[in-house]
Amino acid sequence: MQAKEKILLAAERLFAERGLDVSLREIAVAAGQGNHSAVQYHFDGKAGLIDALYAHRMTPLNERRRELIGDLRARGLEEDLPALVAAYLAPLAEHVLAHPGTSWYLRFTSRYVLSGGYRSWPYSSDHHPGVAELAALLRRRLPGLTRERLRVLNLHIVVVLADLEQRLGDPAFDAGRARSAVADLRLTAQALLTA
Repeated sequence: MQAKEKILLAAERLFAERGLDVSLREIAVAAGQGNHSAVQYHFDGKAGLIDALYAHRMTPLNERRRELIGDLRARGLEEDLPALVAAYLAPLAEHVLAHPGTSWYLRFTSRYVLSGGYRSWPYSSDHHPGVAELAALLRRRLPGLTRERLRVLNLHIVVVLADLEQRLGDPAFDAGRARSAVADLRLTAQALLTA
């Protein structure tokens, strides 16, 4: 594993566990970097590190979301609310389910969002074009859908999946319970949009 990837993974875990006040030096040490300026060197500071962390995770997640959008369009489901909601949350849920006990991404994202990191999250970042495309489809399906309701939808999805990510670290919490939690999340997300 390259130094940059070690730093990204260490930062993701530390940010998830302790919040964004973790020092760059602590991240370098956790990544096994003898040079305590390694994070500054590779990422030009904490803002660059966070942006790189989102790019590292969101690129494949966004590609998956775009696949799902293409599938919706091919099947003529652009106005089917359950299908839209499923496409909206599936990439993140799939990520969590595929990395039981080893993923920190949703917990990091939850902390970052709740800290005010993205003031207009998730619409201001280049890392989220699939989310923006699905938001447009949701607005077409639900013409009264507000930006605030979409923000609440994202918060709901991220926080619930962060909790699921945490619970998957417990060996007693099995894959069946995790899949059931994702199915319930799909229903609550749909209800949130139509409430």
